[in-house]
Amino acid sequence: MKQKTMTISDVTLKYLCQKYRHDIATGTNKFLPVIKARYVAENKKFGYAYFGNFFFFGDDFYVWEQDDKYAEDHNQDIVEEVLGDECKGRGYARRVIFAGVLTDSVDDNGEGIYTGDVIKLTKENEFIEYYAVGAWSIEDGKGEYCFILDNHNWALAECQHQKYRMTRVGTVFYQLDASDCDGVNQRVMDFNGWRDTKEDRLQKVLMAKYTPNFDQEPWKYEGLEILGAEFDWR
Repeated sequence: MKQKTMTISDVTLKYLCQKYRHDIATGTNKFLPVIKARYVAENKKFGYAYFGNFFFFGDDFYVWEQDDKYAEDHNQDIVEEVLGDECKGRGYARRVIFAGVLTDSVDDNGEGIYTGDVIKLTKENEFIEYYAVGAWSIEDGKGEYCFILDNHNWALAECQHQKYRMTRVGTVFYQLDASDCDGVNQRVMDFNGWRDTKEDRLQKVLMAKYTPNFDQEPWKYEGLEILGAEFDWR
């Protein structure tokens, strides 16, 4: 496998799935780029898959599953539309919500940072802010992983260079809908909204801690905090 050197946005990942569709169909992974993707497996639980074990149909994201409990989720027409009729023994194509990719950065706890992660930024006890991570790139993978702000991007590499402390505290995958197909960057920009009040920011940070989550009402997230609930969002 080749070492991943590209910046992987949603657009880039869709392009690569199309480029390597024959390998994805046949399960050949010898020459595939190394990309680890995250998805919403179910409420309160993320799943993870490497490139070659997932594909896109338009904006919808599918992962290959072997367990027979996903047989009813399988849509052979979509598989053949995207990958042709070569998918022998690949299992069941299950539609899930795409939830980012592993970047080339780690936080101060040594945890890999994914696009869609909400990061607590601190510096010398004078600065505390929360921003979500996106991927600014084009189809060839050139770009950077960054905090996408209102009129500019702040690269993770630059934050590390300036000695900001970065800690993952949650993700942007809250208030989900079962048919959700919003891009990760769109969710990131919504989280990083420059018009937010202080109260808006605190509410978003709270919801980010309890992900993935399909609850729509903000008070339900407040209730989870009161109860001391913990989600294993990592």
